[in-house]
Amino acid sequence: MKLERRILPLLVVLLTAIMTGCGTMSRSLPARTAQEQLLISAAADRALARVDLAPVEGKNVFVDQTFLEAYDAPYVVGKLRNAVSFYGGRLVKADENPDIIVEPRSGGLSINETGFLLGIPSIPIFFLGTGVETPELPFFKFERQKGIAKVSVFGYKADNRQLLFSSGVRMGSSRATSYWIFLIGPLTFDNLPKLPKETSGYVYTLEERPPPAD
Repeated sequence: MKLERRILPLLVVLLTAIMTGCGTMSRSLPARTAQEQLLISAAADRALARVDLAPVEGKNVFVDQTFLEAYDAPYVVGKLRNAVSFYGGRLVKADENPDIIVEPRSGGLSINETGFLLGIPSIPIFFLGTGVETPELPFFKFERQKGIAKVSVFGYKADNRQLLFSSGVRMGSSRATSYWIFLIGPLTFDNLPKLPKETSGYVYTLEERPPPAD
């Protein structure tokens, strides 16, 4: 009993030293990672690139997002408005006498994730009311994320609601795969748009054409 009383304080001191051996800085991180947002937006870009908006050329166009329900709906709407402009349409509000109303819809805009681990997973340990986790030790591991976008766009005349065009279903995807081999990693491979080294400007991912010359 006396021996246990002597050892227990030593264990507490040792555990405290181990747990406080590294300094950390408190950070407030966004709820979503940049890679997650890029996967979804890249998939949306590729789906919208397959939408032909030729009928809007020279017309006043209102983009109605009422029926678009998706996690990143504002990005899809912004990208569609951008495409309408590049096809020669003039963006107007609902009360500004549009010639054409364009409605986007989304049947899916999210990420699928799969993974595999060959090694020792992280194990939670509780000691004296304190919880810690052991580090993961992967001999081989991969994590794969795939962004998927399913969109559809149609346009109709504002005056008589007559259908002008319908894109049908358009699909787009993106991917990012990370590997860990013998504790080394992650080694990540993806097909996301790359920002040119010589500029920090916008990278066009749609096959957009400029508006027709006057």
